[in-house]
Amino acid sequence: MQIFRRLIVSVALATSLLGLSVSPSDASTKGPEGLADGPGIWVNMWNYPQGDVKAYCESLHAKGIRNIFLQTSRSNTEAITHPEQLGALIDASHFYKIRVIAWSFAELTNPSSDADKLIAAARFLSPTGQHLDALAANMEKNLDQVKVESYSKRMRDAVGANFPMVAVVYSPLNGAPQVAHIPWKTLDHYYDVIAPMNYWNSKYKKLDAYDYTVSTVRRVRELCGRPDVEIHVIGDGMGTHADTIVPFFKACQDAEVTSASIYPNYKMTAEQMDCASQYSNYFPVNSRFRLAAFKQLRKQGSLKGPDNNDPSSAISRGEFYSLLVHQLYPNKFGQDLTGAQAMPILSKAGAGNYIAQLTEGGDLEAVLRSPITSSEALQVVAKLIDKNGELAAPGEIKVATPAPGVKKHSRGGAWLVQPAYAAEGKTAQSTRAVNYLDAAQIVLQASSALR
Repeated sequence: MQIFRRLIVSVALATSLLGLSVSPSDASTKGPEGLADGPGIWVNMWNYPQGDVKAYCESLHAKGIRNIFLQTSRSNTEAITHPEQLGALIDASHFYKIRVIAWSFAELTNPSSDADKLIAAARFLSPTGQHLDALAANMEKNLDQVKVESYSKRMRDAVGANFPMVAVVYSPLNGAPQVAHIPWKTLDHYYDVIAPMNYWNSKYKKLDAYDYTVSTVRRVRELCGRPDVEIHVIGDGMGTHADTIVPFFKACQDAEVTSASIYPNYKMTAEQMDCASQYSNYFPVNSRFRLAAFKQLRKQGSLKGPDNNDPSSAISRGEFYSLLVHQLYPNKFGQDLTGAQAMPILSKAGAGNYIAQLTEGGDLEAVLRSPITSSEALQVVAKLIDKNGELAAPGEIKVATPAPGVKKHSRGGAWLVQPAYAAEGKTAQSTRAVNYLDAAQIVLQASSALR
C-alpha cells in the first residue's frame, strides 16, 4: 500500500478553509486573497522596477517569488506615490500569480491620516480593474496601545473583516525601547498576520540567525496568547549572505512559520535571490492550508493543544488518537476524551491490531504520552480508511465486504498525505515526530474518507 502518496487538496475545501475575501470597494470584483504560499521580497517607494515590469515579474516568478511587498506611502507622502507604476505592477504580478501587498511606514503621530493612506491603497484599481491583495502596516514609532488601536480600527472598519491585513512590527527580541510598548493582543485582534522584522545582522551586535528566528517566532506566539496566530517572518537582507539566510529559512521550517520574506538594503542581490529560490526546501507546499486546518480543528474542539502555544511541538499518541475519534464521530464524545478512552473506539473502527502492536508490552500511559511518528500516524489512519465502510455511530461500524473474486481496493493509500518538505527524504519523513500542524493536516485531509 502506498500510504505516502500525496493527496491533492480540493479547491472547494481549501477555499472554504482559507476564507477567500471580497473587495471592500467593489463586491462584484474578485477580492484579495492575502499572502500566497511562497517567498516574498520587499520593495520601497524609491526602487520600483523600471522598464518592462512584465519581464521583471517573469524573472521573480522563475525564482519562485510569490509575494511582493510594495511600499505605496509613508506618513509624509500622498496616499499612492506612484499610481501608474503601481497599476502596471499589479497587472503584471497577477499575470504571473504573484500577489502584491501594499505597505506603508506609519509614524502614528496622526493615526487617522496614516490609516487613510492604506485605505486608499485597498481601494486602488489597476488598469484592468484588479486590486492589491493585502495591506501591510509598518509600525515602528508611537507604539502605545491607544494610537495603534485607533490606526488599526480605522483601517479594519473601512476595508471590512475579510480584507487581509498584516501587522509589521519589530521582533519582540529587538532591544529598541519602543518594543516594550507593542500591544500584541491588539495587533492580533485587528490583523490577520503578524510579521516581525527579524533582523539579526545588527550593526551593534551579530546575532545567530537560526536561534534569533526561532526565539522570535515562539515569543510572538506567547505574546499573542494563541498557537494558531499566522506569522510571516521578515528576514534580514541588509548585507546578509547565504551563510545566514539559509539558517534563517531552516529556523522558519523548524518553528513552523507560515511564510517568510527578505527585506534588502536596496534591491535583492543575486545571492539572496538564489536563497529565496530554495524556499520550497524548507516550507511545506501548503503552509497556509496546514494552519487553516489547525485553526479549524481547534475551533470545533477536536484539538485542544498545544499547552505551550507552540504548534511545532510534537503531539502525543494519546492526543492524536483522541483527535481521530473526534473526526470519526463528530459531536459523539466530549472534548475531554483521553487517548486511553479513544483506543478501544479506534480498535473497533479497524485499527486494533496496529495500535495493539504499538502499545504491547509497555507502560500504556507512557506510550500515550510519547510522540507519534509520521509513519505510525499514517498507518493508523490507513487502517481506519481500509476497514471503514459506512460509519453510523459507535458500535454500529459497517465494513464493506468485496464480492467473491474481486480484489479489495485499498483506500488508505489514495487518501493519505505525508506532511513533507522537499529537503527531507522519505525515511526522514517517516521517522519525524508529528507536530500539531502535521496532525491537523493528516486528519482533516482524510476526514471525508473517515466518515
